[in-house]
Amino acid sequence: MTQVRRETLDQLKILLRKDLKLGPDIAIPDDMAFAGSEADFDSLDILLLLASIEKQFKIKIPSEAVGKEVFRNLSTLAAYVDEQTRPQEEKMDYLQRLPHRDPFRFITKVTQIKAGEFGEGVWSLDGTEPFFAGHFPGHPLVPGVLLAEAMAQISGLVGPPESKEGKLVHVDVRFDQSVAPPVEIILRSKHLRSIGLLQQFEVSASVGQDTVARGMLTLSRPRDMAPGGAP
Repeated sequence: MTQVRRETLDQLKILLRKDLKLGPDIAIPDDMAFAGSEADFDSLDILLLLASIEKQFKIKIPSEAVGKEVFRNLSTLAAYVDEQTRPQEEKMDYLQRLPHRDPFRFITKVTQIKAGEFGEGVWSLDGTEPFFAGHFPGHPLVPGVLLAEAMAQISGLVGPPESKEGKLVHVDVRFDQSVAPPVEIILRSKHLRSIGLLQQFEVSASVGQDTVARGMLTLSRPRDMAPGGAP
């Protein structure tokens, strides 16, 4: 798990007490849940907190980020803030970890990685990409097979650095909507479990508020990268 900065946690706690008027008798542990805790936050509380966080950390939190993963508890929120304030050069390092390069790299930018847990990235397409010439001429659509590959690539970044050479071995993805360029596709991957060489992920792709693809992917690491050389 990525180490959350103590400074970020402390600043968030100050914002919680100041903006939401939490009394000194209400404890704010690092893993305090935003739902069902003693503070019992409602939607208005979250909106006020979002405004304060954006002003304090000089970031923009998109609506799609306000979900179960980011706002699961204070630590997951702090991890998200840390990732958004990370220098852009460091974020680019994630793309360099991929074994893929243009024209077969389908992640334009990485927006969030929590090692071993989940990740998010963006695939931007303007319609000039070569594959649109044949899929379909005059009515271009993003090929489903490439969308599945894009979700596999973001999944590969969720695992530890040594698993970057992972190969896609199983795909169970449902395509809910067709996607036409120009478009920005949000790619998300959540690590579910690892068994030996295999890593299973829950993945999704969305455009705006609409989920266009979702399902499960399994990656296999090279045999010499398995923990303890396990088969």
